[in-house]
Amino acid sequence: MEEETVQRLKEELTQKTVERKRRSDMLVIYPKWCKACGICYDLCPQGTLDSDDEGKVYIKYPETCTGCRICELHCPDFAILVTGEPRKAPKAPDK
Repeated sequence: MEEETVQRLKEELTQKTVERKRRSDMLVIYPKWCKACGICYDLCPQGTLDSDDEGKVYIKYPETCTGCRICELHCPDFAILVTGEPRKAPKAPDK
């Protein structure tokens, strides 16, 4: 019984990892190009992006990205690339 539970949990974790990777493929961030201006995460309507300790952008909630391209279009450093077709996604959890 315990072995079945462990196997089931491994399968669920693997599936979640695959889904998360698939969803995060929509955004590409070039951290070396980012000057930490904050425009992208301030304008993101889904709350997908956030800043790290240095103020540089990172993908906080990849599953919420809709591919609207607001971050890409407003980034003065071309540090963000949005790939794929736009889609509907849930809002990010409140901070």
